[in-house]
Amino acid sequence: MAFLKSKGTLLKHEVATVLTTLAQVISIDGPGPEPEETEFDYLDNANAAIPYEPTGRVEGGDVSFEMFLDTALAGHRTLLAKGITPDKEDYSITFANSNVWTFEGIFKGCRPTVDLASGVKASCSIKLTGIPTYPA
Repeated sequence: MAFLKSKGTLLKHEVATVLTTLAQVISIDGPGPEPEETEFDYLDNANAAIPYEPTGRVEGGDVSFEMFLDTALAGHRTLLAKGITPDKEDYSITFANSNVWTFEGIFKGCRPTVDLASGVKASCSIKLTGIPTYPA
């Protein structure tokens, strides 16, 4: 069984219509699309289980990531500005094996974390506006 290494994975965000690598990313979580479902329970249902059915729609989910925050970096300043003036933009995750997942999203902002034993980090998130594109 082969294992995909995480070192070398890149998170890219749109800067002036070009997907640009975001520096100093420590971890990435998501995207995790979820199908929408509807509950079809009724009063005289004798089963203990609650029945659900898919609606055919899918929620794109979120991408969250953590990075060492450095406002001296132009990419970090650009990203922080996106949280103040949100808009739909393109993003991608390029894995170490060159697989690329692309998605459109709205940057929701960063929350800095200051810890005595570590550098200044920021936890950030992106709300997907659709379903990510996975490699074929």
